[in-house]
Amino acid sequence: MTTMDAYGEDSALIGERQAAARALMLRPLLTVATHPADLALVRTHAEWLIQRFQRVLGYRLTITDDHARLYKRGTGALAPEPVRRESGTRFTPRTHTHLALALAVLVGTVEDGTVQELAAAVHEAAREAGVDADPGRGAGERRAFGAALRHLVGLGVLTELSGTVADHVADPSAEVVLRPHTQAARSVAAHLPRPGQTPESFLAEADGSDPEGDQAGETALRRMLAEEAVVLRENLPDRQRERLVAHQWRAASALRNLFGCDTEIRAEGVALVMPEEAVDGHGFPSQDPVGRVALALLNHLSGRLAPGHPATSVPVPDEELRAALEALTGADAPERAEWERTAGPEIPDPVRMPALVTDLLNRWGLLRGGPGERHLAAAAARYGAEAGTRVPPIPDNDEDGGEQEGERDQW
Repeated sequence: MTTMDAYGEDSALIGERQAAARALMLRPLLTVATHPADLALVRTHAEWLIQRFQRVLGYRLTITDDHARLYKRGTGALAPEPVRRESGTRFTPRTHTHLALALAVLVGTVEDGTVQELAAAVHEAAREAGVDADPGRGAGERRAFGAALRHLVGLGVLTELSGTVADHVADPSAEVVLRPHTQAARSVAAHLPRPGQTPESFLAEADGSDPEGDQAGETALRRMLAEEAVVLRENLPDRQRERLVAHQWRAASALRNLFGCDTEIRAEGVALVMPEEAVDGHGFPSQDPVGRVALALLNHLSGRLAPGHPATSVPVPDEELRAALEALTGADAPERAEWERTAGPEIPDPVRMPALVTDLLNRWGLLRGGPGERHLAAAAARYGAEAGTRVPPIPDNDEDGGEQEGERDQW
């Protein structure tokens, strides 16, 4: 084998490992029913992935024949993506109740069964737990139960063998047969509370964003960089801000080697830039309708308000935001007609779309605050123009590598 052949083989191997790592970050639960190709790639590189996730981010990874589960801690565990219906609306407390009860049943279920049998088991589990929930009690309760089951189908915890959950929601007598995947069901809940824990103590224990030790602090910084669209210096506590200055180049190197990403380091903060193919509707910007409108909104607001010259954020007048959202999300928006001609994801109606767009940008820290006090982060400007200075490829020195200094431009 020539040197060039060996280099090509090594590059392909590295690319596969990084693609597998990105897949796990986008979907911490991969199942054979929903993402067989990604799961096969993860299983091929299991040892490397398990070691690297633990070493770089302190995340535990388990891999079985039918699923892989990445257990996140710290920043990612404290502020997860909200669970939503297919329409984009968030789960209500009632739907969350049915989701928890269904999982409580499915962790011990190994045989195929009808949706009516599962509903009866959920009702019994609710009775034993002293919870008022009955999937058979009216259309509203059945819709909440159905939304929970459709979410589990999407995760690969349930497979619809005959009929669909939607059939049952429309007609409670419809014959629907489901196959449970017990091991995957047991991996859905990443960190269960201990007996006697309060919600406050559970969340406090899960928050590892500002630990005391330097090594733990650097791991927490890497988690923030990997999980958030932008880490702004002004939002960090003093201790973590100092660590970011001292270790940002080493963190960039470690994350590049794990994910194959670039890193932008600016005066305002730090952001990872993933390869385009890694953004599969789960990152930002994404290609689903809400993500595309959010990107168009950023383009518009960045051009009008010029964030980052030199402020780290600029106020967004409510009228400016309202007018832009109406043009981009209204029933007459040109993009809506284009989406309706394709077989893509469900398109939220014009009434709900503005809230979904602003919620998405809030979650990514690009549009902060509420009505009357919204601010556009300087990092939003990068989505209106080609990215500027990025960290160049540097060797894998996340064990004891030296630091690099460089000029930090503004976004």
